Amino acid sequence: MKKMGSARKRKVHDRETTHTDALKGLGVFRLKDAKKLGVSQPTLSRLVFQQKILRVGHGWYLHPGSAIEPQYRDFAVACAMFGSKSVVGGPTALFHHNLIEQVPNQIWILVDYSQKTRDPLYRCLRTKVNPKEGVEDHKYYRITNIERSIVEAMRYASKWGQRTAIQAARNAIAGKLTSEAKIYRQAKALGLQKVLEKYWEAVVT
Repeated sequence: MKKMGSARKRKVHDRETTHTDALKGLGVFRLKDAKKLGVSQPTLSRLVFQQKILRVGHGWYLHPGSAIEPQYRDFAVACAMFGSKSVVGGPTALFHHNLIEQVPNQIWILVDYSQKTRDPLYRCLRTKVNPKEGVEDHKYYRITNIERSIVEAMRYASKWGQRTAIQAARNAIAGKLTSEAKIYRQAKALGLQKVLEKYWEAVVT
């Protein structure tokens, strides 16, 4: 009987190992994604209880050994939650690019007008601007590049202050992270030249 019990335990262990290995490559996933790999809700709940799988949001999960680096997990979760057109931006992107010193207390994310949230962890910026222009795609998450981050800091200056937007631009240029020409080209590509012109004199003086 003991041998039969041990064999059963080994089968369960082997099955769960197979499940966790399969889930490892998903990045941030939902129950329906796990079910496609043959992982049932009870099994997923058990793996979470055993800390073999992390619950990273309401209905969202992640294998702790995922290819997503720990410091970027929040970005990946945000982009998974808000869909394929969502992009990490605003002060979150400015801080990520070392353009501001203050750590944002929310993850700012660009979304289309159909998206909204009451989750205090996130702050949505609803926009019609191209979600692919000036965006770095890191497979599991997307984030505005330095130039778009600066231009949109000016566009949304009323939300976090003109001083923040201007200083971010100055820091980027002084640190040779970008150039005036690149910022202008990005503003033009986004259709936001007038926004840039409104603040540019303050940046360069």
